[in-house]
Amino acid sequence: MWRDIKKIIQSHHNFLLTTHLNPDGDGIGAACALTELLLQMGKKVCFVCDSPIPRKFAFLDYHHTHEVYQPELNYAGWQVLIVLDTHKRERIGRLSQLIDNPGVETLCIDHHEVAEAFTQHLAIDPKACSVGAMVYTLYKESGFDLNLRAANGIYASIICDTGRFSYSSTTRKAHKIADECIKLGVDPDLMHAQLFQHVSLPEIKLFALALQRMEIYLDNRVAIQYLSKDECDQIEGFTTDLENIDLEYIHDFNNMIEDVQCFVLLRELGRQRVRVSVRSRMALDISHLVQSLGGGGHANATGLFWKGSLVEIKSRILILLEELFEKNKIKCAS
Repeated sequence: MWRDIKKIIQSHHNFLLTTHLNPDGDGIGAACALTELLLQMGKKVCFVCDSPIPRKFAFLDYHHTHEVYQPELNYAGWQVLIVLDTHKRERIGRLSQLIDNPGVETLCIDHHEVAEAFTQHLAIDPKACSVGAMVYTLYKESGFDLNLRAANGIYASIICDTGRFSYSSTTRKAHKIADECIKLGVDPDLMHAQLFQHVSLPEIKLFALALQRMEIYLDNRVAIQYLSKDECDQIEGFTTDLENIDLEYIHDFNNMIEDVQCFVLLRELGRQRVRVSVRSRMALDISHLVQSLGGGGHANATGLFWKGSLVEIKSRILILLEELFEKNKIKCAS
């Protein structure tokens, strides 16, 4: 798998990295580590995303190479486009235009199952706990030693995509890689503070609004929360775009609720446009359900954008969840 990737890296000089819209800790952490590897090889590298990069990940931009896509810039001069943590063309936004450029080599490094490739080259490992863990393997395959900056990126990738070592994706290898990162100087306490203790007061008010809007369905097995852009704009001090704000802290709280098997967070962004985030317990694989609606993700953490009303998507998800519960014989708590 890595042989072709190494050949491409060795034979080119300029590399543009990207990840999916609304980037998370895995894609950003993996980009941080891959940037370090490419710089160690003497390459030129830049990480560009077609969505704002959450401020809590700013500390991983050690070389000031992280940028948000700017349509007025010409990205055609890059020789290689590396897509991290997604295998769907539409998930990288306007950067997908580079894929049609015959002068650009394209490759994808991902740990999701691939139905149809959109890049010329693939490195796919569905058993990997994160893409950052795959970059760790690429480091080893390339004969380079991790430095502390790369270790911070890989560690961030792993703890974000394993739910702080709580998801089913947490493997012995995940702990082994994390252990090596700590030996190199990664500070777990500081890392936790950087990634999970950055909730502002306006965001707490947003959280309170989501709690007020929680609705329970299907015999306490499903909790649905919804937020609207108009209401969020009325929160004093709230200046972040509702579409791109990181609301993982809301899901972290929801996971503490007994009995509920599936949590759905709906963000009404405008007329006929809803961002949907779905989380589930380990026993309930929701990935195929969300894929049927045009989304994607992991077995227990998925999302999509819905072109329609909030009422429509809520109704559709409830119907599909009821069928899924019946199929998996998941009953309400007695």
